[in-house]
Amino acid sequence: MSRPDISKSLARFMDEAEALGCIFFSVPQNSLSAGAVLQHAIRRVEVLFSKEEPLIFKIGWTHDPIWRWSNSIYGYKYARDCWAGMIVLFASHEPHGPAFLEAALIEKYQSNLNVRSGGDTVKEDACSCAAAVRVARDVVSDIGEVAASSSGGLSALASCSDGHLERDSHRLIAKQLKLSLPVPISMLAGTVFPTLRLRDWMDFLIHRNCWHVLCGLVRPDADREQATLREFWHRFQQCHPDHEVFRLVDSMKINLARTAPLLYHGDEGRGRRRTPFLVTSFHGLLGRGIRAGLQAQAKAGARKEYTKLKPNFIGHSYTNRYLQCAMPKKAYQDDFVFDAMLENAAAEAEYMWKSGIRHRHTGAKYWAVVLNVTGDWPWLVKAGNLGRSFSHAIKNLKKLKKPPAGVCHKCKAGQLEHAFECMESRNPSWLGTLHVQSPFLDPPSPLTSLLCTRSQEADIFAYDLWHSWHLGVGKVFLGSALAMLSNRFHGRSVHARFAGLNSAYFTWCREFSHPPILTRLQPSTIEWEISTNYPKGSWFKGELTTTLGRFVRYMTSGGSNESPMMDLVGEACAAIDSCIRGLYEGDAFLPSETATQIGEQGLRFLRRYSALADMALQFRQALFLIIPKVHVLQHVFLVDLVLAADRGPWVLNPICYSVQQSEDFIGRNSRTSRKVHPTQAARRTLERHLVLAYRKYCDAGLLVEGRD
Repeated sequence: MSRPDISKSLARFMDEAEALGCIFFSVPQNSLSAGAVLQHAIRRVEVLFSKEEPLIFKIGWTHDPIWRWSNSIYGYKYARDCWAGMIVLFASHEPHGPAFLEAALIEKYQSNLNVRSGGDTVKEDACSCAAAVRVARDVVSDIGEVAASSSGGLSALASCSDGHLERDSHRLIAKQLKLSLPVPISMLAGTVFPTLRLRDWMDFLIHRNCWHVLCGLVRPDADREQATLREFWHRFQQCHPDHEVFRLVDSMKINLARTAPLLYHGDEGRGRRRTPFLVTSFHGLLGRGIRAGLQAQAKAGARKEYTKLKPNFIGHSYTNRYLQCAMPKKAYQDDFVFDAMLENAAAEAEYMWKSGIRHRHTGAKYWAVVLNVTGDWPWLVKAGNLGRSFSHAIKNLKKLKKPPAGVCHKCKAGQLEHAFECMESRNPSWLGTLHVQSPFLDPPSPLTSLLCTRSQEADIFAYDLWHSWHLGVGKVFLGSALAMLSNRFHGRSVHARFAGLNSAYFTWCREFSHPPILTRLQPSTIEWEISTNYPKGSWFKGELTTTLGRFVRYMTSGGSNESPMMDLVGEACAAIDSCIRGLYEGDAFLPSETATQIGEQGLRFLRRYSALADMALQFRQALFLIIPKVHVLQHVFLVDLVLAADRGPWVLNPICYSVQQSEDFIGRNSRTSRKVHPTQAARRTLERHLVLAYRKYCDAGLLVEGRD
C-alpha cells in the first residue's frame, strides 16, 4: 500500500501502528494472483510460528479497519492488554478477497485449535434424547417407514414416547441394542437413590475377561495376572505386616493371587447451575503407570518386568474407574442418604473379601480388598466423620476459648502441645502421637470397617499429594516466590513489574518448550493486588504449579540472586521438583533407598520453606504463609517415605493415592448430570455413564462391539 492509495484516516492508523512497534504490515503487491497471495500469507504465518511458538493467535478480517482499531467499545487500541502483536497480511478495496483468504487460512490452521473440526460453534457428540428422537423422526419421514425399518433401531428411536424420551431411548440403547455396559442398577438401602454395586462391577470384569485391567495389564493373561497380584501382596505385606488381609490368607479364606487391591474415592463436581454434584467410585490401585514415569524408564533403558506394579494413571477414566453413586447436593445433604451411600460402599467391600465372585465357567473365585479411601481433604473429613482436620487450625491464640482439636486425623498435630508448623524438624513432637487418639466422631463412619491394621483405622483415609502440593502448598509457595521475583523488573507499580515478569515467563516457555497454560502472568494470578495480602496462586490446574516451579528454579539458578531469601527459594524449588519428579517416575512400590532419597528432598524443601517463613516474619513481609497442608507434606515425606524405608525393602509410593485421574472421572459425570432432567439426575447419570463407558471399553479393545 502506497500513501496515495489510502485515505487520510487509514494513513493516520498506519502511523499510530508504526509508533506502537507491535503492528507490522506485510502486504503483497496488488498485481499478484490469488494463489500467490495465499502462498505469501502462509509463508508469513509459518515464519511467525517458527519464531514465536507456542502462541495463541487469531485470524480475521474487517471491512472497517479504522473503526475496529479506534472505537471505544471494543477497539484494539483500547484493549492493549489483550494482544501482544499484529500482522496485516492483505488489504483490498473489495471484501471478497480478504474473506476468501481468511477462510483458506482458518481451514489450514484449524488443527492448531483445541476444538472439533468445523470451528468453535460445533457442539460435542453428546446431545439430548429429545434432539436425537426429533432427528430420527425427520429421517423416517424423509426416507419412509420401509427403508427406516432396515436401519436397525431408527424406527424404534423415532417411536419413543414424547413424555418419556430419556427412559424410552435408554431402554432401546441399553436393552434392545445392547450398547450399554451390562451392570445392573440397584438402590441404596432405605432410599430412592440408585447405585452401581461393586460386586456387579467385579462380576462384569470377571465374566467379560477384563480382570487384567485391575492388574495393570494391557491384555488378558491369567498366569501373569496371578503373578502380578501375588507380587503386589508380597511387597504390601513387607510394608504393612499386620494388615487384616493376611489373617484371611492364614485362615485360607482368600487367595491373594486372585485378589485385586482397590481404592474408594469421592468428590464433588459442578452440577446444574453450579451446584455441587457428588460422584463416588472404586478403582484399582494398580494400573498401566504414569506417562512421565514410562518415558523416564524408557530413556534410561530400564528392563520391563514380568510382574510390573505401576500406579493407575493411564487410560480413559471410564475404563479404570467404577462408578458407585452420582447425586446432586439436594439429595446427599440429607445425612441419612449420605450414610446409606457409605454403608453401601463398606458392605460391598466386605462382600468382595468375604464372598468374592466365582467364575461361572471356570469355577475360579476372585476377591477384591478396598485398602484406602482417597480424595481431597474435605471429602476425607466428611466420609470419615473426622473430628480433627484443617478446619481446626488455630487462627488466634488470644481468642482461643477451648483446647484445639488438632489438624491431623493420624496424630495430635495442631493441638496446643504439638504445633503442626514445626516442619523443619526431623523429630517433631507429634511424631510420637501417631494413632494414640481416635479421630472419629460418634457415630463412626461405616468406612472404618474396611480391612486395615487394627488400632490404625485412621490410615484408611489417605492423604492426596496432588491436592496437598499442586493445588495447596505449591500455590502458596509459588505465589510468594513470584511476588519476590517481580521485584527484579523495573516499574513504579506492581503491574508494571509483573509486565516484565510476564515477558520473562513467556520467553522461558518458548525457549524450553513448556506450554505456558496462562494467557498472562499478572498480580491477579497470585491474588496480590495489595502487597499487604499474602500471595497465593489463583489457578486450578496442577500442571501450572509444576511449570511455574521450574520457571522460578531457572530464574534463581546461577548463584547471582539479590538476597539470601531468593537463594532459599531456588534451593526449595530444586528440592521439591526433584522430590515430585521422583515420585511420578517411580512404580507403585519404591525401593527403600529411592524412597529415602525422595523423602529427604521433600524434607529439604520444608526446611527451606520454614526458613523463608521465619525471614518474612522478621522483615515484616506478608510472604510464605504456613497452611495446614504443610503438615500433610511432612507426613508424606517423613512418615510415609523416610521412616517407612527403615522398616523394609519396599515403600508404597504415595503417588498411588493422588486423584488426578479420578478428578477427570468426576468432571465427566458432572457434565453428564447437567444434560439430564434435575429430578432424575441420579439415575439418568448412571444410565448415561454405562452407555458412554461401553463406547470407551470398545475403543480400548476391552469389548468387541456387537458381541458383548
